[in-house]
Amino acid sequence: MLAIGDVTAIPIAGGRFLPKAGVFAEAEAEVVARNIAADLARQRPPATFDGKGACFGELSDGRAAFATDDFYATEAPDVHFRQPRKRWHLAKVAFEQYWTRCGVSR
Repeated sequence: MLAIGDVTAIPIAGGRFLPKAGVFAEAEAEVVARNIAADLARQRPPATFDGKGACFGELSDGRAAFATDDFYATEAPDVHFRQPRKRWHLAKVAFEQYWTRCGVSR
């Protein structure tokens, strides 16, 4: 059985679980789709989910923070935060507009 997104509980280092975020659900879905296609073609599944992602955090005054993360890092999740800036807010707005226009069909 395959599952992606909020219905999953993917364990990571430290006894915690992968956060339930759209960026991870999208990456999981891409892996599942590639592996289903490989299975139908009777090929070896080519992909695994790597636990990496990025996200924005909206703040006040038209600013947002940006973080990249590797939740499958060996010892503990490896998360890097960028300082809150107006440019991250603009990038967040552009990202939202992209998904609003395109939806999930790319």
